[in-house]
Amino acid sequence: MAIRMTRRGMLGSGLAAAALGVARPLRAATTARSSHERCDVCVVGAGFAGLAAARALAQAGKRVLVLEARNRVGGRVHTVTLKNGAWIDLGGQWVGPTQDRFYAFIKETGCATYASPHAGETVVRGVTKPELMRVGEDWSTVPGYDLVEAVEAKLTELAAGIDADAPWTHPEAVRLDGLTLAEWLRATVPNENAQQYAGQVISDYLCASPDELSILHTAWFVKACGGFAMLNGFDGGAQQDRVVGGAQVVADRVAAALGDIFRFRKPVRRIAWGETGVTVHSDDYSVEAAHVVLTAPPSLAGAIEYEPCLPASRTQVTQRWPQGIVIKVQMVYDEPFWRHDGLSGTSFDYQSPINETADSSTPEDASKAGVLTGFVHSAEARRIAPLPAAERKHLLLADIAKRFGPKALSPVHYMEANWTTESWTRGCFAGFLTPGATYLFKTATRDPIGPIHWAGTESATAWPSFIDGAIRTGERAAQEILAARAGAPAAAVG
Repeated sequence: MAIRMTRRGMLGSGLAAAALGVARPLRAATTARSSHERCDVCVVGAGFAGLAAARALAQAGKRVLVLEARNRVGGRVHTVTLKNGAWIDLGGQWVGPTQDRFYAFIKETGCATYASPHAGETVVRGVTKPELMRVGEDWSTVPGYDLVEAVEAKLTELAAGIDADAPWTHPEAVRLDGLTLAEWLRATVPNENAQQYAGQVISDYLCASPDELSILHTAWFVKACGGFAMLNGFDGGAQQDRVVGGAQVVADRVAAALGDIFRFRKPVRRIAWGETGVTVHSDDYSVEAAHVVLTAPPSLAGAIEYEPCLPASRTQVTQRWPQGIVIKVQMVYDEPFWRHDGLSGTSFDYQSPINETADSSTPEDASKAGVLTGFVHSAEARRIAPLPAAERKHLLLADIAKRFGPKALSPVHYMEANWTTESWTRGCFAGFLTPGATYLFKTATRDPIGPIHWAGTESATAWPSFIDGAIRTGERAAQEILAARAGAPAAAVG
């Protein structure tokens, strides 16, 4: 198994970045407007799901307005550019094979990709002999790694029998959805270190602890993303490429092509809906439309007031759909010094706060700076988040120095993105369904309710939690609306 280093995650940050010489992302100009407007479709959220829905609907000739609580597009994608020419993706940043919709957006907006740097050896902590070591392509030298591979093989076998569009149809869905990943690991893996290692690797995809996830939901996620080889890999895997200039550039260009349809700093508080359409209310602004597409994370969508109330199944599933937690750490150095020592920048340590890192450096023709990206997931993120910022930075850099040497202690820039503290996200990479919810609520995660349609990477059935999954759901919602207005059933997408 090629280890999954580097979470693509749907991450971002509202961190102030002026001190870093940041090139601000595209924002719409502020102009005087009526406090009430009308359109065919109102889209809530200007992340990639909202952008995809608005784009598809506009191309079909519909009048669309997009309400966004932030002052920018991109949602859980956010790129900042440094004075030295390097850029940092505080949010989602990777793209790989079969993520066809994101690649299409990249191409159609005139953006380009470059191969993620990963040449060299990986630093990893052994399983049965838990010491840090360097390893090349042959992971058989890692003590006890065969135990982890056996876990992945069993989970892969389970995932093979799951329908990504309808996981609740599995013959043992009730039992599997009531069994946590932690319980399954204890019954499957005899070695405690191997349980911890495998639990960390697998649950990190969803930024949750093994005790929070059902094995059905976990196996569904593996199936929906094409398996471990796809999830874990660089060449031929989900971390294969990055966008030149950062993923934010794609979002900005999609938005620019759509024109003056965005209304920023407009958090949605209330939606009145009925057979004839919806009225979407912000604090000082409202939109009348025939349909609305809600792309906010489920926990935030559930906090909106609906008149009348939504059906019980939708209300209940939203209450069982929390956001994951991860702190994404970006460390910028004058150069990628780890390469001089034959290291790739990739590491995995299941016993440390930063359990994984990756080389996120930009091409040398853009900047000679070196960028290490680290991730602090779930329980560790909850543990260190309350620490004073200086103490947390000292702790995490010391962790990195154990893998890459003393030069790691002195980055020229250091940034953290903790989306749990972001008012309009409250967690990343995405939401996850708690044990029992997948079987109990089935298609309630994405079924339209009258004129209300749902999008967002959480509801994707292909590449959930990735940018590609978000795009697919936005396009799915657009197809539902277009089909409803044409009186035809919608085609299945994402």
